[in-house]
Amino acid sequence: MKTKIEKIDAANPDNKVLEHAANLIMKGEVIVCPTDTGYAFAANALNTRAVAKVFHLKGRSYSNPIHIAVQSIDEAEKYAHVSEAVRHLATHYLPGALTLVLPKKDVVPAVLVAGLDSVGVRVPDNRVILRLAEITGRPLTSTSANVSGRPGTYSIEEVTAQLGENLQLVAMVLDQGPLKIREVSTIVDLSSGPPQLVRQGRISWLDVREALKMFEKSKQKSPE
Repeated sequence: MKTKIEKIDAANPDNKVLEHAANLIMKGEVIVCPTDTGYAFAANALNTRAVAKVFHLKGRSYSNPIHIAVQSIDEAEKYAHVSEAVRHLATHYLPGALTLVLPKKDVVPAVLVAGLDSVGVRVPDNRVILRLAEITGRPLTSTSANVSGRPGTYSIEEVTAQLGENLQLVAMVLDQGPLKIREVSTIVDLSSGPPQLVRQGRISWLDVREALKMFEKSKQKSPE
């Protein structure tokens, strides 16, 4: 199968192209699309077969969980337990390069999260993937479109070079052109106990901690 590559305008993505891509996702296919932190494999994160395809394409260990992208923090509540502190962070940093690891709900497949009780949630600052999440009404896998252990991909040329013959297993590629920003998301674990930094990325951990401190102070000041 020859993979269809469609040019896409990030500022004003073509609805027909997005609807076609969303239809493929709903059929259990994997596509490549842009995010704010690189190109990603986007598949229906609730479809275990589609998730397995993503693991296969990346050559990724099933012990390494995959995060999801949703269109809003409200949508995230369908798949994870969202606290007031998480909502506070969302108002400051989302959409943006922040992944929040939250207690998952039962609807999230165990294979996606390596059997853990938590799931990483993103609301990327990219209109293409946000619209795909909106049209499908599903959480999408948001793992980078690369081979595990190799660099992230920021252009379609980098994607095709890494995937080689496996590119034919991708149903569609949405080409936004070369992405200028080459930074990963910051991952913060809020699933249990005090918030923990998992990975430093574009958003400063110090800023995240400060935002959480401000939230705690505002709670203490508010009348019961």
